[in-house]
Amino acid sequence: MTGGSIKTTGIEESVLTASRIMVNILAESLISVKVEHITVAQFRILDMIQNLTNKPSEIARMLAVSPPAISAMLERLEERKLVKRSASTSDRRRIELELTGEGSALVTKVNANRKKVLDRVLRGMDEHSRYGLESSLLDFNRSFYALKGGPG
Repeated sequence: MTGGSIKTTGIEESVLTASRIMVNILAESLISVKVEHITVAQFRILDMIQNLTNKPSEIARMLAVSPPAISAMLERLEERKLVKRSASTSDRRRIELELTGEGSALVTKVNANRKKVLDRVLRGMDEHSRYGLESSLLDFNRSFYALKGGPG
């Protein structure tokens, strides 16, 4: 069923619980790979730069934060030499973001740890449930990006 009102039986609560679990896995992964002085929110920005967009305005929109807030967060990441900001080659008024080698390595290392944890969780599910989850998550991602704009 697409659009309109969808009758649910606690699906929102299940998604919220899954979201909390994913945040916990991220936080545990930051600790596990010994990342210091990087918050979950800062890591999300690094991950978005590596995997979604290099535009501060898009990151701010997707995280629902103000441009000054994203600028302050980017400044801290730049001070830690994880991000570089530069003028766009196509429009000098726009800023583009790039991870430094250290920033890219950090995202890769943390996400590898996250994938290991997720693999263990998913192996605890039967094959039919894993397939259904994958299909449902693809639909969920498409729906989110249709609402928020972005990849999809």
